[in-house]
Amino acid sequence: MITRSRVLAYRAAVSGLTGPGSALLTGVQDHPTGTTARLALALRGVAGGEGVLVHSMRAAMHVHRLPDLGLLAAALRVDDGAELAKPSIGPFGTEIGAGFGAGVDEVVGVMRDVMADGVARTKGELSGAVSPRVDRRLTPWCEGCGVHHVQDMLFRYATLQAGLIIDVESPAVFRFRVAPADGGPATEGGAVASIEVGAARAELVRRFVHAAGPVRPAHLAAWLSLSPAAAKRWWSLAEADLTDVEVDGRRGSVLAADLPALEAAPEPVEPRLLGPYDPLTELADREFLVPDAAARRQVWAAAANPGIVLWDGEIAGVWRRRTDRRRLTLTATAFGPLPSGWAGHESVRADADVIRRFFDAEEVTIETAG
Repeated sequence: MITRSRVLAYRAAVSGLTGPGSALLTGVQDHPTGTTARLALALRGVAGGEGVLVHSMRAAMHVHRLPDLGLLAAALRVDDGAELAKPSIGPFGTEIGAGFGAGVDEVVGVMRDVMADGVARTKGELSGAVSPRVDRRLTPWCEGCGVHHVQDMLFRYATLQAGLIIDVESPAVFRFRVAPADGGPATEGGAVASIEVGAARAELVRRFVHAAGPVRPAHLAAWLSLSPAAAKRWWSLAEADLTDVEVDGRRGSVLAADLPALEAAPEPVEPRLLGPYDPLTELADREFLVPDAAARRQVWAAAANPGIVLWDGEIAGVWRRRTDRRRLTLTATAFGPLPSGWAGHESVRADADVIRRFFDAEEVTIETAG
């Protein structure tokens, strides 16, 4: 029998927290730029230099393994803008419709030409060089910037297709450069290698279900920012490898090959401090992961997400940080009573020290609010 506690322990293992899994299988979100992805990897003991930063799922920045760029580019090449979720692309997706793929190709061609000189460029510099050279229908007026430029989501997807990776100087400054040509199947002469789209999408669906299962097509739609109909089409490509299960009255799909691991009785996850936008929260069915609505509003905040406190495998609270003269304070807000002295647990102190080093502080203190 598959229980909720087993699912939570399974997800922790495949994300690399307690087992041999790797969060890089599905990528690690980075927001603000240069912070959360590297912290999530550091808390899993992954070397800071592993992986490259690109625009991938939802056109947001994620750290991925370099050899996966070809797979991602093939899977995420969308031909019809109407397949993208309206909240993420706005009316532009419907307006450009079936011309979205051709628009991406046009922008990619100019990007490759601009970047052929080997110079790394900020987003503004790259957009400024590309926008005047493409069809005006691809460069709507932007009120925020006060100029016409390539529509933002189209621009970000195009950087992946053009084989561009991102170097971070600070949360406010990052530059695009051409991915190294020695990245295995990821790149060929600065361009992303060609992989059959259907096979790439099926593999991406399998990876998602492996990491986040049990899930349904609606969860895939949220992860990739797809319309419900598009998500169902993608889902069908991997359906032969999936099987339905029920957990606490909720049905969802898992990889058939993962059933033995899910049906086993893993040990509860040791107490942990995880950073904001950790894969454990960003891949999950939120209502399943955090049943209480008030707690969900704290984990997935309206603005910047906090870090999370894991206790007995559950998200038991959130934490935020402040720094004063290189002294880092992590203030935890618990959703319910935590054991006395919880902050002194060995694994919690170890995570706090990783966070201290990550933010270049000399000391770290854990406080409990309230």
